[in-house]
Amino acid sequence: MSSLSSLARILLSLVLPAGLLDRGPALHGTKFLAKAALKARFGGGRPFQMVNVGACDGALFDDVTPWLHRIPGARAMLVEPIPYNQKRLRANYPDATRFVIEPVAVTRSKGTITVHTFDAAALEAGTLPIEFIGCSSVTDTNLMSGKNAWGEADANFNKFAPHLKDIEVPSETLRTLLDRNGITHIDAFLVDCEGADWMVFDQLDLDRYRPGMIKIEVGALPAAEVGQVVVKLKTAGYHVGFQAEDIWAFA
Repeated sequence: MSSLSSLARILLSLVLPAGLLDRGPALHGTKFLAKAALKARFGGGRPFQMVNVGACDGALFDDVTPWLHRIPGARAMLVEPIPYNQKRLRANYPDATRFVIEPVAVTRSKGTITVHTFDAAALEAGTLPIEFIGCSSVTDTNLMSGKNAWGEADANFNKFAPHLKDIEVPSETLRTLLDRNGITHIDAFLVDCEGADWMVFDQLDLDRYRPGMIKIEVGALPAAEVGQVVVKLKTAGYHVGFQAEDIWAFA
């Protein structure tokens, strides 16, 4: 997003009434983050804390994580299991005292897990579309199988499939990561795990942390798990909205 369009979106989010914002969850999210930036700059209080599971590089196709640079003193736990993305993530968020990178996958138990990903050399060379940087998954998503991605008969899948690879990465539970990093409050909680999103979000204790904003990608989830995400949020009293492949929720 250009600086001009970003400013316009921020201003629009601050002046529109709540009824209209509720129809555009992403704009509602912009207002939440803009208010956090103003509070951090002028109001003091505890530092803004983000938790992002599946952070990728914290920049590409991400309209939330870059706010860490706009909110003074913001802190984050950025979970990213792919080594190629970890390097890009650290380059984008070099302050290791505020931005912790956890190089693991979030699972229901500690161990190791196989992640389907694309060859880093092919990504770096531009052989693959840039969006593939964020498409690694512990599940057999449509993208990884070719089904309903470009279509099973689409020649693009045959073109990209040779660059698919499996790697083993360490895994931890969400609670272990939160406790290990001493996180006692969460202002914004993000999940983008290409099909493992419910497995991650299911582990978040909403009573304990009560994030003000939650964003979960649900495009790769089966309908039943999308329903479980919504039920958990609604039961906890969150206002829930859908936009594209994401669920946005606000306490």
